[in-house]
Amino acid sequence: MAGGLPIKIVVLTIVGLAGLAAMLAVINGSENAIPKAMHADVKNNNLVMLSKTDDNESIKFEVEVLNSKDGSPVEKARAALSGMDALAINITDDDGKTILQFQKSDFYMDTDEGYLRLEIKAPGFQDYASEYAIKIVR
Repeated sequence: MAGGLPIKIVVLTIVGLAGLAAMLAVINGSENAIPKAMHADVKNNNLVMLSKTDDNESIKFEVEVLNSKDGSPVEKARAALSGMDALAINITDDDGKTILQFQKSDFYMDTDEGYLRLEIKAPGFQDYASEYAIKIVR
């Protein structure tokens, strides 16, 4: 009876390793198993002076999201600019571009300056964030 125990352990170990090998083969064959890196750029000015804008004037930011590896556009990525009690969210198009829009009145200015945080999320990609993407000056 004691002789049967090591054989069971050997058989279970072989079965476990075969299962692990099968799972690794599936993961290695899947393109989205490992998230890719991406990068985002604000295409227009990264500095906004609120004193130079009309109260009803829209402040628009064009954001472009690219695959860091090959520079191809990332479509259907969620782009968000937030900070100073303001938030704008939009989805990128087929060219990896989107427009995020604010009004001057959206910003709460308790100091002379502040920053907007850019955050990008897309399926199959690592999240991207830039804490100081845009500077807002009163």
